[in-house]
Amino acid sequence: MRKLILIKLGGSVITDKAKPFTARPLVIKRLALEIKKAKNLLKNTSLIIGHGSGSFGHTLASKYQTQMGLINKNSTKGLCQVSNIAVEINRIVLKEFLGVGINVFSFSPVSYIYSSSDKLEDVFLEPIKKALELGLIPLVYGDVIFDAKKGFCIYSGEKTLDVLAVKLSKYYKIDKIIMVGDTDGVYDAAGKTIRKISPRNFPQVKKILGGSKSIDVTGGMLHKVEESLKLARKYRISTLIVNGGKKGNLFKSILLGKEVKSTEVAI
Repeated sequence: MRKLILIKLGGSVITDKAKPFTARPLVIKRLALEIKKAKNLLKNTSLIIGHGSGSFGHTLASKYQTQMGLINKNSTKGLCQVSNIAVEINRIVLKEFLGVGINVFSFSPVSYIYSSSDKLEDVFLEPIKKALELGLIPLVYGDVIFDAKKGFCIYSGEKTLDVLAVKLSKYYKIDKIIMVGDTDGVYDAAGKTIRKISPRNFPQVKKILGGSKSIDVTGGMLHKVEESLKLARKYRISTLIVNGGKKGNLFKSILLGKEVKSTEVAI
């Protein structure tokens, strides 16, 4: 069975989350080159790349409380504004990857995921499966999707990749998920990297974790770890949280995994 690695480029890396609507194209290009280099060395392995919205989507989503769904007369305006800005950062990422010669194909989550009260209701995998069969790399991203109960909601880059990891596990061996952020994994109270988080030590880790240091309507690091633990418990899929701000980290993580200073979330 062919392997599949899913890589999520966090908004904290590809944008300046302290400055609204500010991308980091040079960082995106470097990460794209690291992925390209690793891909050329991988055998029998496909890739899916996802990314967050960072200072693009979170700024407007926070203003309109888009994650709450249809709550007031401005909610649908917010829905359209958030969707538009999520597409904008996706186009920036897409341009940089195509520019270094990686055949990525963009998929908005609203085109293949439907939810009910924030929980997955339905998913249409066929277009993404076909893209993988053609040797393309699907490029997915966090965005608004329609919701049966709330009208709409936000599906983060993590949740989007998690859905694909679970559903595609019938057709691929999920090698790992790599979350690329701006820290050397998850830190303990002393600021040192926690090398592994499992159901056993998560209660202690949870006390340490707070939200993101900047605006993040999708829950910050705690959300990332909780979603990763669900995958580890139920599907035995491990997640690696690495620092994309350090040159070469992503390349090494794709090929070597835990040898990079990082946090592994696994059973």
